[in-house]
Amino acid sequence: MPSELRKERDRARTERRRQALLEAAARVFIRQGFHRTLVSDIAREAQVGQGTFYRHFPDKTAVFVAVMDRFLQSLFEGFTEMTERPPSNLDEYRQASAQALMRLATHLERNRELAVTLLREAPSVGSDAADRLENLYQGLADLARTFLDHAIAEGFATPCDTRLVSQAIVALGTAMAHRWWAGRLQGFSVEQVITGLVDFAFLGISGGLSRVPQAPPQESDSGQGPG
Repeated sequence: MPSELRKERDRARTERRRQALLEAAARVFIRQGFHRTLVSDIAREAQVGQGTFYRHFPDKTAVFVAVMDRFLQSLFEGFTEMTERPPSNLDEYRQASAQALMRLATHLERNRELAVTLLREAPSVGSDAADRLENLYQGLADLARTFLDHAIAEGFATPCDTRLVSQAIVALGTAMAHRWWAGRLQGFSVEQVITGLVDFAFLGISGGLSRVPQAPPQESDSGQGPG
């Protein structure tokens, strides 16, 4: 019988091969889109036979969903520190929010092509992929609600319907991300966008908005403004 060491090595080798297939699939989906991609394209990119592909995934839909799962899971890692050490006052809450969002934005920018591809293709791939996308938005809303509930319970946030407000926060962030990727926020850095949104959320219209750093004004009729 195979030893435990041998079994562990086999499991590690299998996982390395699976990860290599996921990385290859991601590159092909970026280049060709889901619907123009064949299993043979992914196998060729990974430099393996199609039989190897089918030992890990039943079809290209399954590998697309697996690519989504791996990428979407990585998005939540930026909130780990904030989750493990919840803020104890409003300043900590504001700073931790900005830092977590900056980590998220940095990760998305580093993987921009993959992020755009997954967001664009998922709705037409099938219910599993579409559900993953909805789970992303709901997961982010759940995180936002957890932090809001904590802040309200600790007495440093205004009581509100956190179910509604958390959804609004995610909707605003998603809309701004789409505008950024579409080039509708030229003239603003990622830091300015995040700082502006976080400051508005925490300071409000009458709570010191003048402290929010402003980007240089843009010509609205040139198509280069913030939209």
